[in-house]
Amino acid sequence: MPPTEDEPRFEGLDWDEIQRSKRTVTAERAVLATGATLLALGVAYQASSPGLYLVGDWRPVALDWVFLLAATVLAAYGVVPLAKRLRRRPVSLRDLVRRRPGVALSGAFVAGLLAVGLVGPALGGSPPLRFQHAFHPPVGFASTVPPQECLGVETGGAFDRVCHGSWAYPLGTNKRGHPLGFLLVEGARTAAYVTVISAAFIVPLAAAVGVVAGVRGGVVDDLLSSYVDVQLCIPALLLYFVGYAYYGPSLLLLLATFGLLSWGGIARLVRSEVIQRREEGYVLVARSLGASGAYVARRHILPNSTNTLVPATFQLLALFVLVEAGVAFLGFHEIGTYSWGSTISESINAAVAGQLQEHADQPAYKIWWVSSLPAAALTATLVAFKTLGDGVRDALDPRGDRS
Repeated sequence: MPPTEDEPRFEGLDWDEIQRSKRTVTAERAVLATGATLLALGVAYQASSPGLYLVGDWRPVALDWVFLLAATVLAAYGVVPLAKRLRRRPVSLRDLVRRRPGVALSGAFVAGLLAVGLVGPALGGSPPLRFQHAFHPPVGFASTVPPQECLGVETGGAFDRVCHGSWAYPLGTNKRGHPLGFLLVEGARTAAYVTVISAAFIVPLAAAVGVVAGVRGGVVDDLLSSYVDVQLCIPALLLYFVGYAYYGPSLLLLLATFGLLSWGGIARLVRSEVIQRREEGYVLVARSLGASGAYVARRHILPNSTNTLVPATFQLLALFVLVEAGVAFLGFHEIGTYSWGSTISESINAAVAGQLQEHADQPAYKIWWVSSLPAAALTATLVAFKTLGDGVRDALDPRGDRS
């Protein structure tokens, strides 16, 4: 007869995993060291040869190097531990799709977003300005705001000319004649940068502060909690505008200001979870056997706090993507950085802050594709992050399978 929930039972231990934790060279450290070395060589080579192109005509700038460093950190301490976890608890793709179709679809969407954002701009290049093709409608649709040069079928007379979509621009164009497909890919690149950089540098900081405050308690907890309280009182958007006034628009400045001032909420949640977990039986047993505070925090408390940390992390990432789009919608962004928010704003008849932006010349509903397509991409990204957060929480939670 199999044991019930109330009956005591022996738990299986992965001794290889325990022994591996004592090794100096681990898979995580090897990935981090290899990635950091390659990045250092790339930075040094670019400094000595300004004409370096990594992929296609992509010449990395400071933001690109920060993104690559963040991707290395995520690969080392995100992808590798997740792969180890899935290896111990293998889940077939078919079972995952059957049992959690929403999580599987969200994971595929986020993976596709990151892949398109990373590779797409380098492979597609930047199309030239074609004002004669401005507001070309998508394939299968017609527009009463015909471009100067319609590439599709034209109907109507001289004063009511209607332009039908052409495969030259499957998703239509904006007012500069840029294809919407190109703008969506560039927006995915911006969203990928926001996601990866935030996840690599901000979330570990929040988790570390929350765990240290919860485990140590006392004066350390008071100091860290007081700092978090003060930090949360400072509006990040106001600080970004101050930096904007001095340094101009910058995506790196936006991530720095929101990253430094927005992780307090996660730290609070982690601290509350840690305070509950530190009195659990397995933690008391580990301490009674002589385990250090750092070992207990790393091996027992932090893994058992994933049910709070992971969903909060994905919600924070979704919030950052939304904030970036909102700032770009208002016009406080770099003109050369295409964002879903800035594309949406092009079709709205509203005065926006930004000396180089103008009022839309046409009503928004007549050029609906300029705003609807990036808005749909932004909405799908936010929903995918929230859904995927629950799935990753279940995959990493050592207390059992929630699916």
